[in-house]
Amino acid sequence: MQLGFLVGFAILGTLISTVCGFLVGNRITYILFVSAISTLAFGGLGFGVYTVLEKKVPEFLEFLQGISLGGFGSSEGDYEGEEGGSFASGSESGSVSGDDFGVQTAAGDPAMDAKLAMAKSGKFGDHIIVDKIAIKNEPKLMAEAIRTMLAKDDPQEG
Repeated sequence: MQLGFLVGFAILGTLISTVCGFLVGNRITYILFVSAISTLAFGGLGFGVYTVLEKKVPEFLEFLQGISLGGFGSSEGDYEGEEGGSFASGSESGSVSGDDFGVQTAAGDPAMDAKLAMAKSGKFGDHIIVDKIAIKNEPKLMAEAIRTMLAKDDPQEG
């Protein structure tokens, strides 16, 4: 995944530099030189972006790993149906099991077991999972919402 970020940003830098160089009308040797520098710089930028995402927003990287190119399925198999669905093709590493939150895991994967334990506890990072929806843990905002709902439920006497 990290290599994908590095290569993707490097290709992006090469394309931008080359196209802009030709549009401006620079000499080909200058365009190639600047494109090489841009490739290295954007590759470093891709590495930095991946590192920051890995430390600050690991959920986003997990989301990106779940997305396949072109939307034609993923490496684990295609998920069919909304409730009670199954995998069309099984996982190579063993049996596949699900939990209360719809998270499909391969048996025997210790990293997934730790994440599953966090999800079952009701907390996932700085989020709380309610009805299969991750909600950012903001106690003041939640308390205000609860007060509002209780005020609506109280019969107005007067």
